[in-house]
Amino acid sequence: MYRIFLGILLSSILIITLQSKSLSNEISSLLKQQQLTVYDIGVFRLKEDLLNSDEVISKHAEFKKEDLYLDVISSYRNDKVVLIVSIPMSKNLTQYTYMSDSFRCRNIFNSVRDHLLKKEIYNDYRYSMAKSYLTSVFSTPSSWRSWRYNEKFKEELVEMVKLQVTLRPTTELALAQKVNPVSCEGGLEFEETDLILTKKYN
Repeated sequence: MYRIFLGILLSSILIITLQSKSLSNEISSLLKQQQLTVYDIGVFRLKEDLLNSDEVISKHAEFKKEDLYLDVISSYRNDKVVLIVSIPMSKNLTQYTYMSDSFRCRNIFNSVRDHLLKKEIYNDYRYSMAKSYLTSVFSTPSSWRSWRYNEKFKEELVEMVKLQVTLRPTTELALAQKVNPVSCEGGLEFEETDLILTKKYN
């Protein structure tokens, strides 16, 4: 009787082990079959770099770190990748402070852009810095590299990526005063005078 019980127990353990191994192999195979494109990797890298820009942003405005919104949004349909910087403002953003708000928005844009391009010290022009940075972001050692030497492709890459900075009112400010968000947007190759400024009306 003991031998029969022991035999059943060992058989059960063996079946469970084989099933677990089978499931393990299935998930391993499933993960290996998933396609992660160089585009996806590039967007992920951009987001990682953008998340590290919180310190340079804090030099231009006071806010709680958890209220700062940083993200990268990609649109396959429009062939655009937009880096989003949304900063909560507890004052200003009225019609009387538009000039100072737009100046602050430009300064934050410049600081974030310079933070992203800080390693491109061997390029003299902003456009060359943006091309070099984005080419490295959207490349991997195993990816097809010939496009790196195609100027047209690199120009399209620079055109594809935009940085958008928005100064948004906190809930308290929005309830207390008539205020509106201020945004500025441009490519990483843009100078301050090239930025597109927008005042969003509620």
